[in-house]
Amino acid sequence: MQIAMPGRGRVWSWVLIALLLMLLPMLAAGVHAAPPLINIGSEPLTAACRAATPAAGTRMGGTSSLAVGDLFSATLDASDSGGHFERISLTATGAPSAGAVLWDAGTILTGAPGRAPVPEPDARRLYTSIVQADGRSAGVPFAWPALSAAQQAMLDQAPPPHATSDGLGARRVAYLRGDRSDEGAIFRRRGSVLGDAINSTPVLVGPPAGAALDAGYLAFRERNKARPPMIYLGANDGMLHGFDAASGIERYAYLPDALMPALNRLPSPSYAHRAYVDGPAISGDVLIAGNWRTVLVSAMGGGAQGLFALDVTDPEALNEASALWEFTDRDDPMMGNLTTLPQIAKVHTSRGGDATSYRYFAVASSGLNNYASDGHSSRAGKGALFLLALDKPRDAPWKLNANYYRWTTPISDSAMANGLSAPALTFDRDGALSYAYAGDLQGNLWRFDFAGWPSVAVQALFTARDADGRRQPIAQRPMLAYATGGGYMVLFGTGMLFDRSDLAAGGFATQSFYGIHDSLSVPMDVVAGRRQLTERVLDASSADLFNLSGAAIAPGSKGWYVDFLRSSHTGERSIGSGTLLGGAVIFNSLLPGTDKCDASRSRTYVLNALSGLPEGLSAVSIDPAAPIVGLLQPAYSTLLSFVPQLTTRSAPDPTGQVMVTKDYAVANVSAGTVAVAGSIKVRLRSGRLSWREVANWRELHEAIK
Repeated sequence: MQIAMPGRGRVWSWVLIALLLMLLPMLAAGVHAAPPLINIGSEPLTAACRAATPAAGTRMGGTSSLAVGDLFSATLDASDSGGHFERISLTATGAPSAGAVLWDAGTILTGAPGRAPVPEPDARRLYTSIVQADGRSAGVPFAWPALSAAQQAMLDQAPPPHATSDGLGARRVAYLRGDRSDEGAIFRRRGSVLGDAINSTPVLVGPPAGAALDAGYLAFRERNKARPPMIYLGANDGMLHGFDAASGIERYAYLPDALMPALNRLPSPSYAHRAYVDGPAISGDVLIAGNWRTVLVSAMGGGAQGLFALDVTDPEALNEASALWEFTDRDDPMMGNLTTLPQIAKVHTSRGGDATSYRYFAVASSGLNNYASDGHSSRAGKGALFLLALDKPRDAPWKLNANYYRWTTPISDSAMANGLSAPALTFDRDGALSYAYAGDLQGNLWRFDFAGWPSVAVQALFTARDADGRRQPIAQRPMLAYATGGGYMVLFGTGMLFDRSDLAAGGFATQSFYGIHDSLSVPMDVVAGRRQLTERVLDASSADLFNLSGAAIAPGSKGWYVDFLRSSHTGERSIGSGTLLGGAVIFNSLLPGTDKCDASRSRTYVLNALSGLPEGLSAVSIDPAAPIVGLLQPAYSTLLSFVPQLTTRSAPDPTGQVMVTKDYAVANVSAGTVAVAGSIKVRLRSGRLSWREVANWRELHEAIK
């Protein structure tokens, strides 16, 4: 059927049709532009999951940290998602001592028949923030009368699938504070008031120990030299806890406002374990408004998209004013879930003579899923590096290029998941940020050059691909070593583990470890691919140990790489950063079980950071003499640590040089256990490192008068 139209109307109809035809491809691209989402698991992914209903009291692996000669270990009660956080005393060899558990913060906080909880629920110093849509915030006690109307409405709501107001908000707050009177009646029972900590990292904050020599910092160190050590830990009870490191007693806790919409789920009898504050954290001393302070910056992991900063200078004065800010995808849609470590850095904000000035920032990547359709998404799937000013006043809104800065990294393949991982930072002689290196899940290694601040050059130094050209994800923070002849050797492994499906054999692919040389040449000397690197080859000398071979680094080579042995079949990968020690790069890989629900194991590698071989470590010797290459460990170790054992000093040679030898036990820490893999001797020069005769010293002295 044909419809007659007036001439002018017919023209406009054809114009509209033409416009629609032009818009259709763009609309289709918009619909399909976002990459696939990453499922972020909240369970201990490397522990076994075969039991359908774990027995009461079953402990599952969490996070651990070695500090001050002791082990701090967090574990999960699998039956009710209760948490335990223990301080365990270690012997000189790195093994737990007799009667090793010094305290359990979960037990202290929960109490028991005849033993009251410490502190009592009403006496706990719990705080949150009321955050405005533009980022302005005000700290308040986490108590029902102090919360905003919006926060009360969220806590007054029954959890899904009901999602209706039930008037239980005040009782939910009491439950979250540790009140157990409603347990078993309207709320679920808990074996421990403390939540579990699966992916967060314990952070020990003691007296200031920075190297700054200005009078203000020296006075700050003197004032705080007797500051009692605190240990901070994010948990899946919605809180970042601050525990007295000596006693295990909770002194403070902060509940991010960003998690408020999900807090009503925690007391529910039908509660299913989920992430809350399970991201890594870091602390450092910074200058804020002319005063030195100690701050802690914590990511929220899978709990929410963003991070927050606290002033933890004085453990005795932690209160509602201790929260500096929160920064989430509501403030910038390119912010995602941060599962890797944020950093703290000093940045040159102006240069030249007496006008040189600095500012301190939290440095964080955009993380995962910033393109999720959550009302605050960046659909393109690009990555971003953020600098967030630690001196932002609480009553100031977030403003791009004023108190926060952002630089983006393009996406390479919109059909693949993307996300920028934590950066490794380098600093100039003044301690100010000079370069940042960060990898993404599409295998790109990005370099950010801060020489032209606030203009920052962002370039891809290298793209990790296997022998068949498939992209390899970089989900860890790189390590940096000084390279022979200048520049840096950027060291990192490939592979990822965000969800238990990543352990399924059907998804295994070749994964590798790389050492990429950045010469710092201008323009940047891009490493085009494997053909410019020197290959190292693994072969099995036994099931528990490998051999590693390869040619010497040839002139013109831009680094080295090694493929994990048969990793497309075994699933071996590198998901966590290692350690640099005495010229060696020391790291653990993850080795999945034969089924995705089997417990994972790991392998330990000690390689020359510059050559990628086990030989040539002039500063390191290994006992036993056999190199540690792929040494099989019985469990996956989330932490590779070095327990000091013995330090010896040689007599000075004729030039005054002294050799210091430090013995370390190489300890793998997992779920509260310590397995010693071997020992390492590190030899360092001390005293006068070199000397030369200056025959014309008097002439030179006179010339500079």
